[in-house]
Amino acid sequence: MTPLAAPAPRTGPATAGTVRPGLPLVGVVGGMGPLASTELLRSVYLPADGRPEQDSPRVLLWSDPAVVDRTEAIGTGRLDALREAVERAVRGLVAAGAERVVVACVTAHRVLGDLPADLLDRCVSLVDVVHAELARAARPHLLLCTEGTARAGLLTTGPQDAVRHLVLLSPDDQQALHREVYRLKAGGDPLHAVAFLRTALPRYGVRHFVAACTELHLVTQAITAAGLSAEFPAIDPLAVVAGRIKNGEL
Repeated sequence: MTPLAAPAPRTGPATAGTVRPGLPLVGVVGGMGPLASTELLRSVYLPADGRPEQDSPRVLLWSDPAVVDRTEAIGTGRLDALREAVERAVRGLVAAGAERVVVACVTAHRVLGDLPADLLDRCVSLVDVVHAELARAARPHLLLCTEGTARAGLLTTGPQDAVRHLVLLSPDDQQALHREVYRLKAGGDPLHAVAFLRTALPRYGVRHFVAACTELHLVTQAITAAGLSAEFPAIDPLAVVAGRIKNGEL
């Protein structure tokens, strides 16, 4: 799926007495899990860039942690409840005025293509973001995602100039990572995941990884805050989307 064209760039700060056009209103389907979508909002607004409050990004967050477990839904083939929850959230955000919608759960993208066309056209695909960044980087990346995302082949199906750069985890490592994701959901220290990265990356012969689970946005942000970004370079679709929201480019 292809995101809609970006809005025209703003020409400069408004002068006194003029009406400032607002940035696009962006909806976020969150709660899957709630810490990840909350961290996305932090990434949109921090660090502050000195602009007036009224010129800051406009974001609506729909946070519903009661959505069915995405990996479980994929594993059992019972996807109706997941699709209905995602459709309800996207429809609610569009009804509230959202011009673009980000579903802040990569695994939930399994049902994104099943949405009605009018809703799908509003959605920005994190899968598409990852594929575009992989094609641009053109180097091997270790794919870090949930078991549901791996089982559904969400990232490994797509443009060959992107997917050929993915390095996949072994089944044992995939299970270990899945447990790490659920530890993060429960509020565990994101920097604990650095131990997994330090062990896994050399074993697979790569330096870069894809944070293809929104909980891993907590990890990439903690890595940045700790000054470790050069040691653990990553493609993080939520970081990419946060930058686009901040700049009015989504």
